[in-house]
Amino acid sequence: MQTETLVGLISGLGGAVIGAGGALLGGWLQQRHQAKTAKQQRREERRFTAGRTALDMLIRLRHVAANRAEGDDESEAAWVDGLVEWTTTFDAALLVVPDGKEMRERVFEVVRHLGFYESLGQTHSEASGWIDATCLEGIELLSAFLREEPLPAQSRPFRDRTGMIEAHLRARRDPS
Repeated sequence: MQTETLVGLISGLGGAVIGAGGALLGGWLQQRHQAKTAKQQRREERRFTAGRTALDMLIRLRHVAANRAEGDDESEAAWVDGLVEWTTTFDAALLVVPDGKEMRERVFEVVRHLGFYESLGQTHSEASGWIDATCLEGIELLSAFLREEPLPAQSRPFRDRTGMIEAHLRARRDPS
């Protein structure tokens, strides 16, 4: 066999091996990129769906609270049931949300405030205002989370309510 033919054959074979390796590497990289993109898309869908579910429930909870009638056991029971349902749904939905830890902690802090109106001895109208303002605080947080904006700082009324709750808890621990 002539040297030129042999060099041509080796060059062609080397080129084919390099080409095949490049094609395999390119296919593997593209598949990996597509898998990463699909995973990110699933994360975003899960984040939005769970956040939207919690937001819808909080809006519904606010509506139930607004329709509570003073001294009406049935509307009070609906409020308690709504709060329990929201907490359960929120818990189940948002615990799977990636990058939602700060939002969950902040919203649970808001939710903890919902039950304190009773122990602070507020009237029905004061309690309704308390619940409405507290729900709005949660709605603000969830809305910012869904818009992928930084979570807003606590509102002044929320900080004031937090102070009232802390003073109440201190008084219960040390009644003197």
